[in-house]
Amino acid sequence: MNEEVKHFTATAMIRNAKGEFLLHEHPKLGFWLPPGGHIEENEEPQEALYREVLEETGLDCKIISCGYPFKAQVSDSSHTQSLPLPMAILKEFIVDKKKGDHWHIDMVYLCELTSPEKPPFSPFYWVTFQQLVNLNIPKDVIELAKMANEYYREVNQGQL
Repeated sequence: MNEEVKHFTATAMIRNAKGEFLLHEHPKLGFWLPPGGHIEENEEPQEALYREVLEETGLDCKIISCGYPFKAQVSDSSHTQSLPLPMAILKEFIVDKKKGDHWHIDMVYLCELTSPEKPPFSPFYWVTFQQLVNLNIPKDVIELAKMANEYYREVNQGQL
């Protein structure tokens, strides 16, 4: 039996009020991605997300829990807590010559900045949806941007 190596990660699809997405050209992978990274031992996915976004961009964000179209949530109790719902959970194959090929189980969260006027660290840039198609970018990132745009369209129309 061939056992797969899996790492758990968290990614932030950060969209600003202009409809732009915060992306950078990943130095190891060579294509454009949103901020994110590995979840450390005993770290919850949203904690990893906040840490990675701050480390990589210098910015603070908040998660928009993507429980739509269902607005139900399990109530917190002394032994149960609801965590923010990601917009997607993806299994991504990673080619890594140093650590060996492995899979990322990636929890992708829709996020907004808490201080939207603050500029991100370089090499992060605000990219319009139209510009995405001209970048070396994985198809799933474009699909996630479409999902984020659809969410905001529904919010603006009062459907959510």
